[in-house]
Amino acid sequence: MQLLEIEKIIPYARNPRKNQDIDKVASSIKEYGFQQPLVLDKDNIIIVGHTRFSAAKKLGLKKIPCLIADKLTNAQVKAYRIADNRVAEESKWDNELLNLELIELQKDNIDLENLGFESAELEKIFANDDPLFVAPQQAETQETPQEIEDFIPSQVRMIQLFLNSESEPKFKEMINSLQDRYNTDNLTDTVYKAIENENNNSTK
Repeated sequence: MQLLEIEKIIPYARNPRKNQDIDKVASSIKEYGFQQPLVLDKDNIIIVGHTRFSAAKKLGLKKIPCLIADKLTNAQVKAYRIADNRVAEESKWDNELLNLELIELQKDNIDLENLGFESAELEKIFANDDPLFVAPQQAETQETPQEIEDFIPSQVRMIQLFLNSESEPKFKEMINSLQDRYNTDNLTDTVYKAIENENNNSTK
């Protein structure tokens, strides 16, 4: 790791990743600091971090933290550059657990706009299409909701009633473990599978 002058850093001319949201990244850096270094090759050409580099320039930073990956071959550098972007595209959110995190951040007066979500994305995150868990207050469509709580699915509200700062991390760890076991990607399906499995075992 080293703090490198921004003029010495060279963007990769054939960087295949486009649609970089520089403004959002700049806002994140301004709010939280430069917590994730760029990765450069031995010639100071960017392998990973083009958007962070552009955001740093927009903010007028003179030096930024960098990791020099001088042990990688040219082929590995090219592969790593593509793989890093591609793997990020595969990420998925567990909306129910994300809900809990966002709600807590809002209570701590954290500006959710700094997280990179658009208003429409937040609406989608908090939307719940499962009729088994639609709360009465969700039955009517609201054109201009004022609070995140307007979108909270009823199963998330239920979890909030029973979890505290000590039990919530344990709950999340348990859910993650069950999701791996049952190959599910949301809280509702995971709980259903766990109950179904328990019921099958009890009837044997």
